[in-house]
Amino acid sequence: MKLTPDSLIWTGRFLDDDGTRYFDYSASGFEFSFAGTKADAIILSDPGNHAETNHGVIAVFTAKYGEEFSEAPDKRIVLDKNVNGITLFESEKKQKVSIKVLKFSECAFGSAGLKSLEIDGKLLRTKDNPDAPKIEFIGDSITCGYGLEGKWNEDTFTTLTERPDLAYAVKTARKLGAKYSLVSWSGIGIISSYVDPSVNLPNTIWNMPTCWPYTDKSISLRLNKEPEIWNESRFSPDVVVINLGTNDASYTRGQEDRIKTFTAAYRELIEDVHRRSPKAKICCCLGIMGQDLFPAVEEAVKLFKTDFPAVKIKAVKFPVQEEADGIGTDWHPSGITHEKASCLLSTELKEFI
Repeated sequence: MKLTPDSLIWTGRFLDDDGTRYFDYSASGFEFSFAGTKADAIILSDPGNHAETNHGVIAVFTAKYGEEFSEAPDKRIVLDKNVNGITLFESEKKQKVSIKVLKFSECAFGSAGLKSLEIDGKLLRTKDNPDAPKIEFIGDSITCGYGLEGKWNEDTFTTLTERPDLAYAVKTARKLGAKYSLVSWSGIGIISSYVDPSVNLPNTIWNMPTCWPYTDKSISLRLNKEPEIWNESRFSPDVVVINLGTNDASYTRGQEDRIKTFTAAYRELIEDVHRRSPKAKICCCLGIMGQDLFPAVEEAVKLFKTDFPAVKIKAVKFPVQEEADGIGTDWHPSGITHEKASCLLSTELKEFI
C-alpha cells in the first residue's frame, strides 16, 4: 500500500516539488502508524553538493502502537546517495507500530526529500492533538543541536553529531506539550553571519531576515525554483522564539555603530514576525554561547513594545554554558546545557502558553 505525503503527520516546514516532499530543517519529519510487516521509503538527497562529513542524516524511531517513542532512535541513516532506499521497519510477524522519521542534520547541509513510502499492511490512525500549542523557533546552530554529541577538544564537526531533538528548542516544546517548527541555520545572524576575527566586514551572504520568510529557500535554490513564501496558515504559532545574535557578535565586537545597526535590524525582524503571525506571543532570547548582545536584544524588544504595546513579548537571558556541564563540538552546548536552557525557557513560556 502506497502512502501519500498528506496521509502522514508532519513536523516542521516542508516543500513539495515534482512528487517529492522535502523536509530539510532540523527536527522536521513525518510520523505514521500501521499494522503490518514492512515499511519502505525512498528518500532523495544531494550528497554530491557536500563534503562527506556534511551529508544529510535522518533518524528512524519505532514504538509499539499507542506507546511513546524512546529518546534513542532505532536507526540513524546517512543519506549518501541521490536516491536512498530505506527499510523503516521490518518484521516476520504482523505488528502494530508507530514510525517517526526526523531530520537530524540541518538545512545547510545534505537535503532529505520523501519520494515514496510503501507499507505491507494497513494504515492506522496516528495519535495527534490538533489543540496542542504551537511554537516556532528561529535560531542558529544552538537551535540545530550542532555538535551536541561531540566533544570540543576531541572531535571535529560532522552532521552525525547534530541532535536537534535533544537541543533546548525541541525539549522546551516537549515540556510544554507543544508542537514545534524549527527555522535554524548554523552560523546565521541578523546583520552578519559568523565571521573570523581577522575579517572586518559583515557576512551578509545568508542571514535570517532573507531566509526565514520562505518555506525553504535553500532547497528551492538547489532545485532552481523561485523560493515560495511560507504560508503561515500551515503552522500558525502561538509563540515565536527568536534566539539570534551569537553570530552577529562575531562582527559587532562591542562597536557602538554596529550594535545600533544590529538593534534596528532585530527590531525589524520582530515586527516582521508579528505582522506574519499577529496572534503570536514573542520571546527573544540569547546567552548560551555569549551574552554580548543581550542588552541590544532588550533594547530591540523595548523599541518594538513602544510601537506595539498590545503584543505580548519578553526577552530572556540564558546563562552562559559552563565547562563543568561539558562542551560540544566547536565550543557548542552539551546535552546538559540544553536541558538547563529548556527548563528555564519552558518556565518563561508557561505564561504565554
